[in-house]
Parts: sequence; C-alpha cells; structure tokens
Amino acid sequence: MDMKWLKRKPKDASAPEKKRRVSDPGREMLKTVGFLLLSAVVLTLWCLLVGTRSYEFGFSMVGAYFTESPLTLLLNFLPVFVFLAVAYVLINRAWIAYLVTSIFFLLVTFINYFKIDLRGEPFVYDDLAIAGDGLGILGEYSLRIPAWLLLSVLIIAGGTLLLGFFARGRITRRFWWTRVATVALCIGIGVFSWSKWYTDDILYYNSTVKVQHSFNIWRDDGISAAGGLFYSFLNSVHEAYPAPPEGYSAEEAAQTLAQYPDAPIPEDKKVNLIVTMLESYSDLSAFGTIDFDVDPYTYLHALENECYHGTLIDDSIGGGTINAERSFLTGFAYRHPGYNSNTASFVWYLRENGYHAEGAHPGHDWFYSRRSITRRLGFEEYYFHEGHLEDYITEGASYHGFAADSVLFGERRAAYENRDPSVPYFSFTVTYQGHSPYNKKELVGKRYVSGLSGEADLVVNNYLNSVAGTGRQIAAFVDTFRDDEEPVVLVFFGDHKPTLGDDQRYYAELGITGGVSGSNSRYRLYSTPYLIWANDAAKDVLGKDFTGEGPTISPCYLMSEVFDCCGWTGPSWMQFQRTVRDTVPVLHMRNYVLHDGGLTMTKSAEEQAAFDEFARIEYYVRQTKPTVPTAEEN
Repeated sequence: MDMKWLKRKPKDASAPEKKRRVSDPGREMLKTVGFLLLSAVVLTLWCLLVGTRSYEFGFSMVGAYFTESPLTLLLNFLPVFVFLAVAYVLINRAWIAYLVTSIFFLLVTFINYFKIDLRGEPFVYDDLAIAGDGLGILGEYSLRIPAWLLLSVLIIAGGTLLLGFFARGRITRRFWWTRVATVALCIGIGVFSWSKWYTDDILYYNSTVKVQHSFNIWRDDGISAAGGLFYSFLNSVHEAYPAPPEGYSAEEAAQTLAQYPDAPIPEDKKVNLIVTMLESYSDLSAFGTIDFDVDPYTYLHALENECYHGTLIDDSIGGGTINAERSFLTGFAYRHPGYNSNTASFVWYLRENGYHAEGAHPGHDWFYSRRSITRRLGFEEYYFHEGHLEDYITEGASYHGFAADSVLFGERRAAYENRDPSVPYFSFTVTYQGHSPYNKKELVGKRYVSGLSGEADLVVNNYLNSVAGTGRQIAAFVDTFRDDEEPVVLVFFGDHKPTLGDDQRYYAELGITGGVSGSNSRYRLYSTPYLIWANDAAKDVLGKDFTGEGPTISPCYLMSEVFDCCGWTGPSWMQFQRTVRDTVPVLHMRNYVLHDGGLTMTKSAEEQAAFDEFARIEYYVRQTKPTVPTAEEN
C-alpha cells in the first residue's frame, strides 16, 4: 500500500511562520509580585476602613492616616504583607496565598467589628484566652449584619480571581533558595519591627494623638481605630506580656509575698466602706499664699478637724483622672497595665471577704473605658450617665451636662439605703463636678479671691465656686451618716489639681508656684487632700478614733492607709506595700520621690532598692488573675 499520502507536506518556505507565545518567567514573576503587593495594600486599606467604621462617616478618617500619621499605615500594612509573602512562598500559588490571607485578616476585622458593636470594646490579644467564654455569651446578643460584610466577600472573591488569572508566577525548584531567603527576610522584618515599633508604647501613644481630631481616643474603640486595627492588636500583645523589671524573678517574688499571707477581715470588724474620688479637687489654701475674700474651704477644714487626713501626691495635673483612680483600687503605681482582662485589685479582695462592690460616675460609660474596666477590677455594678444618672439631672443640678454633686451624693446615699444590709457594702464613686474647662467669660457665683488678671480672675473664681459647692455637698453627705446605726467609713480624695491657665500659669499669680524652688513647686502642683472619716458606730466596732494627720503619700498607698485606720491587715500585696511605703512614700510617674517637702528624682541607695523591689513585686501581682467569687461566696 502506498502510504505517501500520510507523509506531512513539505513546509512552504515562502509562507509566514506563526510565532509561538512563550511567557517570560522573570516578567511573570515581577507581575505576580506586583499584584501581590497591590492586593496587600488594598486589603490593608479595606480592613482599616471597616475597622474604623469610616464607611459610616466617609473616608476622612482613613485619610487622616495619610496626612497625619503615615507610619500608622505602614505598621498596619506590614502584618498583611508579611503574612501574604510567607503564604505565597510556602504555597507557591498567588491566588491561594491571597485567599488564605484575606480570610484571616478580614476574620480578625469581623471579630473586632462585632465586639465593638456588642460590647463597645475592640478585639485585643487577651480575648484569645477567653474565646470560649465569648462564644458562650454570643447567643445573648442580637448580631446586626452590616452591608459591608457582603462587600468584604467580594473583596475576597474578586482578589482571588484577579490573582488567579493575572498573577501566575511560581518559584521553580531551581530557585528554591528564594523561598528560604524570603521567609528569612520576613522573619527579620517581623523581629525588627516588633522590637522597634510595636512594643514602643510612646510611639503608639503619639501615633494615636496625631489623628485624634478624627478619632475619639478617650474610648477603647477610638484608640484602637486611631492606631489601626492590626497595629493596635499587636500593641495589645505587648501589653499582655510587658517586659519584666530588671532583676525580676517570679520565684523570688512569690517567696517575698509568701511572707505576708492574705489576712481576712474579721467578721466583727467589717464596716461599710464608701469612697468618693473628687474631680480636680484641691485645697489651694494649703500653702498660705492666698488672701481669700471668702473662704471656699470652710467645710473641708471643718471636716479635717474631725477625721484622719493627709496629702496625696498625684501623677498628673488637670487630667489623667484614671491614674489616681486605678492606683487607689489596685495599689499599682504609674504606668498602669491595659486592664484588658480581670486584674488583681483591692476590690476583688473585698468581694472575697463578703463585700458587695458597686460604684458610680456621672460621665459617659465609655470614657476611659470605665464600663468594661470597672468590671475587670471586680465591681458587680457600676452606674454611669447613660441609663441611670442622666435621669437624676434637673434644672440647676447639672455640671457641663452631667450630674452635679448635689445630685450625685443624693443618689449615692439612696444607693446605700437600698443595699442589702446583711452584706457589707463597698462603694467607689468618681465625681464630675470640678472638671475643666472653667468659665472664662463671666463670673458664676461669688468672688473668692481678688487681684488676679482678667482671665485668671474668672477661671480661678469659677473653679473655687465649684470647689465650695463640693465642700458643702461633702459635709451634707457626711451628716447623713453621723447617727446611722450601721458602721460606716467615708473616704474622700482629689484625683489631681485643676488646669489653671496655659502651662498652669495662674498658679504663679496665686503665689503657689511663683518664686518657689523646683522641687517644692512640683510638690504644690501635684498635691491634693485625702480624708478618712468614721461615724460613731464604726469607731465603736473598730476601736479607732479616726483623727490626726496622716503622711504624704501616693494614691497607690491610700487604700493601705484606709485599712490601717480600720485595723485591717489586708491582702499580701498590701502588706508588702507597707514595707515600701515607709521608705518611699511617693512613687510618681515622673520618677519623683519625696524629700524635705519637695519632689526630686534623686534617690538614696535605700530608696532606690525599695523602689526597685516595689516594681518587681508589682509586676508579679499584675500577672496574677484574681479569683472571681461564686454566687454562694457573695
């Protein structure tokens, strides 16, 4: 058979040759890297958009990162980029790497969104330890599914398809070393950025402040948004594992505390303890530099004559209320932990001893994250403006729109009367009256001091009107307990001095700081009063007279002074504190110690040793998780 017909016809040399399309591996890889980089940028911006809820307010909030804090953008981009890069070199498929990365980071964003929606708190590292509890209570809430959730699904699907079609570069076996090099590079970037940026608390604080005009940094979710979700989450890891002080040993700290075993409060010595921290309350007459036309401190000085009283050296001026507040409740010195989970406090100790713990603050529940943190410090109930104290405000009983002291002290007295009398009672209240700003346009009330310059005259006298009103309310509050058959101990203290002019210059006009040496000037600017008063029933039960002048101390020691007045030994942490308090009575955020009536950074060898030991034991106590009392124990 002739098979010639099966033979291929000879190629016509004159016919044009069809070019075979062969992709350039190098160009394909560059294109893949470019698409991966672009997808990481888009994913980061989308998560920031959702994490800050900018979709509700326009894009100005995300725009603040570009104009005010580009470093924040970088520190939110790096986790996405590093994760995506490692996923790509391990999987060797761009589309799969993006799919895994986008699902992971959008899942984190979803969790953050729903936690804020349900609890008003952002997603932090400590939440991972209580994830089971979170899932358990999820059924108690009604989830609102936002429209952007569907858009996020499109971001995942669209990006996956885009990379599947246009980013097809792969790393061949010949270039296996590039995978190792890429992973090593990513590890290096992670270690460097972690040590340089993510653990730098000052950098994080400054980054949030730069964009504060777009974010409310007085609440947890606002701080998280200002730092960006991923940067803030990584900073919370650092907060969960703070660096221990030099020379720290958990074993040695435990051995030290073991020398001071917890001592329960004797049943026959339990009294009702009612504490009030007074906003910006300070005795400007304490240094004898002001010639008052009318004394605004009449009630304060009368009360001092019948109670145990002294001076606090607070950590701040005109702000930072939570420094004194949380130092009193925990015994911790500045800087405080993040309080992202249940944290050791004297409140937990009181509850372990059968006390019912509650409190109140006329301000917003989100301010300084009090709604969540009071719970983590052990309070069973805490009442705020929203849903409670706002209902008590009447005409003339409002201060900057919040409950004035005349309202607040009345509500606190009613809360005491409505308590379960069979259970000892602990209450901690933070007032709002006295909060700045003070009226600069007109005098509201009396003129207590004359001779000041125009604006200083109004600011100082309006502040003193607030102080005088608080003094009257304190005295009236005390009077309601004088004849009470139940034993009651009342504690009052100021959180910090008020803001009086730019750079606190009105203090110089008042003679409080003008011409005074630096160490004494600092003492005067940071000092506020504390008072510990007991009714006759409490004095009989405790066998104490509650009179005399106490030492000048930091707020972290004030609860130990209260326990001393009551004759209570207290928990081991407090007992240890007393050994340091005698040597270093002031532990200040600026590293000041007390010397000869002034504040200085110079410490003796004995003081430095006590200071360092306090830091080590405090670090150990901060790491312990309090035991939550059961219903039966309460």
